[in-house]
Amino acid sequence: MSRRKQRSAFDQVFEFDRGRIVAYRHCGLSFRAIGSRVGRNQTTVMRICDCWMYEGATDRDGRSHPPQCTTSRENRQIVCMAVTDRSVTLRTVAQHIESVTHHSVYARTIRLYLQQSGLSARRPLLGLPLTQNHRHLRRQWCDEKRM
Repeated sequence: MSRRKQRSAFDQVFEFDRGRIVAYRHCGLSFRAIGSRVGRNQTTVMRICDCWMYEGATDRDGRSHPPQCTTSRENRQIVCMAVTDRSVTLRTVAQHIESVTHHSVYARTIRLYLQQSGLSARRPLLGLPLTQNHRHLRRQWCDEKRM
């Protein structure tokens, strides 16, 4: 059977029948038994079950997760930047990757890549450190309010 005919046979199976095929497979039925119950070819049943096992979805077009926006080389570069310079933040890594690849990468994506490697980036400083004079004035203000 040609690839075109195989694809058309696959596409003619309705989503409901694809769900039944996967459910029958989870129950432990063989491909032949499932094919006879659903009224489909054994090869088509095998293809649908393989699609479910590897992609997590029964349709050929859809994917269970969005496509990856960076390559494995860029992922290694992200991890390398985090290891070599511990003062780097997620945003600076994202800006560097964007300057190299010319497409934007969210800081959240970089955080997930680093978490997969068991690393984390430095969090940016949220407040300025107080000087000795600031501390003294703040303590004096607190003492006055307390009295």
